[in-house]
Amino acid sequence: MENEGSAPRAHVFNVPLGNDLCDVTAIWILQSAGADPLAISKNILLLPNNRAIKAMTEAFVRQAAPGMLLPRMVAVGDMQLDEALGPLLDPIDVGNAIWPAIAPFERLMLLAKLVQDYQPGAAPLSPAEALRLARKLAELIDALEVDLIDFTQFADIKIEADLAGHWQSAYARLLQILPAYRDALTARKLMGPAERRNHLLGALEQRLAQNVDMPPIIAVGITTSAKAVARVLRRVARMPNGYVVLPGVDLTLSDARWDDLSPCTEDNIGFGRRPNVEVHPQFHLKHLLERMGIDRSEIDVLPTARPEPEAAVISEIFCLPEHSIYWQELPPQRKALPHAKWLEAEDSAQEAKAIAVRIRGALEVAEKRVALITPDRELAVRVAGQLHRWGIDVDDSAGTPLLQTPPGTLALALVDAICSRFSASSILAIAKHPLVLAGSDRLDWLDHVRQLDLALRGTASGIGLAAITRRLQTARKPNEKLIAWWSNVATLLAPLESADGQLFQEVLASLRDVATALTDGGIWRGASGRELARNWEEVSSGNLAILGRVDATGLVATFKEIFSGAVVRPPYGGHPRVAIYGLLEARLQQADLVICSGLNEGTWPQIAQPDPWLAPAIRRHLKLPTLDRNIGLSAHDLATALGAQDVLLTRARRDRGGPTVASRFLLRIKALMGASLQADDALLAYADALDCPAEKEAFATRPLPMPNAEQRLVSLSVTDFDQLKSDPYSFYAKRILGLPVLEKVDAEPSYAWRGSLVHDILEKWFTHDNCAVDKLVARADALLAQEASDPLLRTLWQPRIAAGLRWVADETKRLMIEQGRVVAVAEQPGTIHIKGIAVRGRVDRIDRTADGDLVIIDYKTGIPPSTKQVNAGFALQLGLIGYMAEQRAIKGVSGTANHFEYWSLAKKKDVFGHIVVPTSTRASDKKPESDDFVVFAVEQAEAAISKWILGDAPFTAKLHPEFALYGDYDQLMRLQEWNGRQAIIEDAA
Repeated sequence: MENEGSAPRAHVFNVPLGNDLCDVTAIWILQSAGADPLAISKNILLLPNNRAIKAMTEAFVRQAAPGMLLPRMVAVGDMQLDEALGPLLDPIDVGNAIWPAIAPFERLMLLAKLVQDYQPGAAPLSPAEALRLARKLAELIDALEVDLIDFTQFADIKIEADLAGHWQSAYARLLQILPAYRDALTARKLMGPAERRNHLLGALEQRLAQNVDMPPIIAVGITTSAKAVARVLRRVARMPNGYVVLPGVDLTLSDARWDDLSPCTEDNIGFGRRPNVEVHPQFHLKHLLERMGIDRSEIDVLPTARPEPEAAVISEIFCLPEHSIYWQELPPQRKALPHAKWLEAEDSAQEAKAIAVRIRGALEVAEKRVALITPDRELAVRVAGQLHRWGIDVDDSAGTPLLQTPPGTLALALVDAICSRFSASSILAIAKHPLVLAGSDRLDWLDHVRQLDLALRGTASGIGLAAITRRLQTARKPNEKLIAWWSNVATLLAPLESADGQLFQEVLASLRDVATALTDGGIWRGASGRELARNWEEVSSGNLAILGRVDATGLVATFKEIFSGAVVRPPYGGHPRVAIYGLLEARLQQADLVICSGLNEGTWPQIAQPDPWLAPAIRRHLKLPTLDRNIGLSAHDLATALGAQDVLLTRARRDRGGPTVASRFLLRIKALMGASLQADDALLAYADALDCPAEKEAFATRPLPMPNAEQRLVSLSVTDFDQLKSDPYSFYAKRILGLPVLEKVDAEPSYAWRGSLVHDILEKWFTHDNCAVDKLVARADALLAQEASDPLLRTLWQPRIAAGLRWVADETKRLMIEQGRVVAVAEQPGTIHIKGIAVRGRVDRIDRTADGDLVIIDYKTGIPPSTKQVNAGFALQLGLIGYMAEQRAIKGVSGTANHFEYWSLAKKKDVFGHIVVPTSTRASDKKPESDDFVVFAVEQAEAAISKWILGDAPFTAKLHPEFALYGDYDQLMRLQEWNGRQAIIEDAA
């Protein structure tokens, strides 16, 4: 370091790419201190953020002997990481000279209120949308204050007439909101965070100017070009004992190329476009130097750093597009990075596995440090999970969104229950949550939850907690213990049922109490729980009047907006040689092996979301950073990472959202380096081998179960024959193995559900109304319009079912008048024996004609069976019901069944309801004759019983797939493994 009497000049040093900034700076400071071990402690280090303090501390530990006193390290504070200034910059004795900063949530509520107050038009914004716009407005205000742009400058901007209407409207609102925001802060004697930061940095600059004899002060790794920060750095650089150390300034870049990176000047300000130079990784550094008043020629390389040949290659990779035409003239050594490899996985799961294998291999080398840098947080979680294979615990330093942690997911599940009006799926999500009743009674609790899960399968029959209680009480076999257990659970959740229409503050209090009761306070424990409690307290104590009364349908969106910025960062204590960083956290960090992952467009670089408040042309006029500035910062992050000793670049061709596009950065690297960039294909093979069994399991063949004669003797229903003949395996699973089909929770209304509902209505119509035509539609409306019914079901299905039933009533009345028909029986069970096997059935309806013949009717809510199905020996239900009637197996009816009809309630030719006759009505229709239909059905049933029930035929899976209408047991039969291969397998056998 220079002595006090040295010539005054800027003390700005550069650490070229390829050097560990923290290590070489620590060595330089140690060497400058000489033999005096206490001299180091007199130094003051200004660092960008708290992560940088940790990295610098570790660097001193690596480079110095034990017992060293560290220099004083102070964080300037990264607003993107929501960090405050260190105590040196924000002293306690600041007094009333600088007002305190407004609390983040208080500020959000204030801006949301202003957004609502100045909303054009009569339609108010939803709370969630007001909060979203307020959050974006806060970001804009911060950007304005960071660049010291006074709000009054907005009024002087002349808006061009061709600016889109929505931009002009947004600009007009800003002219109203910004002064109102300033007045509100002044009335409260508060400041915005960026404004207060500017004042504190200005005060620091003044103290530095007045105390030139301060101990050595060194600013390390600060690259933000904010004006207030640039002024402090300029002051530090001009002090006798002041030094600024910058990372990765390209001193070898030609002057012409460096000048091309200049930001806009007075000559090119305005609404016209200019060359997009902000995407270059050196742009923000050049911008910072210009604001510091430092020419690039004044920068020296830090004495302990060394220029690396790879730096020139990295510089070429990220050159401006117009300069890439000179790549062809470069020598081979200027187009190669021998220490870098790349990997392209099929999907993000394979990518994560390959990264984990590479990290595990690197740890075999003593003291080797590994860093994974990725903006893809999902990929980071996958890698951390894969590393658990070897007991390696590593935390993602970028943190986990609060609402994705266990306490956050439980809070969100409770809110979702309110929003969905306590649907079965939301109740089960709460009951199954690992924090709920996590004590010694957990196993008993889970037993009841599993029983509740089974009981709530299928289409919901109502809304609210009472609907679930009614569903349990009216089950075919009510479980009294389950009902009693559910009653206690419903009592716990009951305070949330009245949330709709309450004040938001009251709903938050109810959510807090219910969550505490369900978890015995466990939701507030641990790092995630404490962070949730802190945020909850901040929100609860704020002014929530802007949110008004709760609208249950939008509560989830509002809740997510309120807590969207909350992040839980892991405490230190993971693996000492492995780290996972986001792009912000990776700055100033270094490792022996650096893995840059998620190199897909939209991920790295991330595409900035458009600003809803300020048009791009106005941003350029105000000299604000454009939305492309983040692309340049992302490029610099990658350029810094490429300077490590060993680098692996990875991407996946597909992620959860579908096919991906390679990052523009990766495409540039491959374009420049060509074949010299090696692909690490062996790593993918190792990754695949992790879960690859020693012997590959052969594909399953088509199942052919052969139960013994005793097991085959099961009773059948008249509807079982279709399944038995088309897909014997499904019959085997259902009737012989006794495996019932599990419907989904909150399943969509199916044909079976609609059929059951229609049959229930028609049964009551027959038993209670004596088939009075005028009472059928009224009964349907009464059933579907009850207050507890799901509004969606009422809206979607009530008109359709009512229209179909109205047709049934009208058609019944017409046939009574025109043909003299009478309804003989409806919804009656019956049982007959065919070849000694009991066959049971339930008749939908039987009419008697004027001449005494029976008409067998089957109601269908969907499409009736086709002629092809009937002729092939399927759809035997009508014929077998006719056989039961003729054999007097159905109570209250006897006679000859000569007429068979399907009454479909489905729409045909824009009209609900039509009759389909499965028997012949004319010579050319190729249908069985009505006189022979019963005999035909019985013969088909006898053949099926003889073959599978009394015989020894295998229960072949999908024997006639064209008639196998349902796939409930496809997974059990492993259909996807053999379907399409069975012909090859069977021919080979």
